[in-house]
Amino acid sequence: MSCFVTYPGPILRGVAPIDHKQLVERRFVALLEDSGLPLPDEVEYGIACVRFPWLDRRVAVVVDLEEFGEADTHGGYTRERITA
Repeated sequence: MSCFVTYPGPILRGVAPIDHKQLVERRFVALLEDSGLPLPDEVEYGIACVRFPWLDRRVAVVVDLEEFGEADTHGGYTRERITA
């Protein structure tokens, strides 16, 4: 699996569901806001990742969804606390 924006073939097994990608986006944006950091210029959903580019700074954060299991979906950063 890869982090391409589009895939010319049929839908692949293991493609991250859109709700998982939206959860990653919400949590990452909340982390940035709470830390007083600038928000990305765009949010891009890949096949198995979510990309957050800052175009003027020529930098991006890529969250690889294949690296996280089901436990990570419900854990991690929350506005109330940071959990391991």
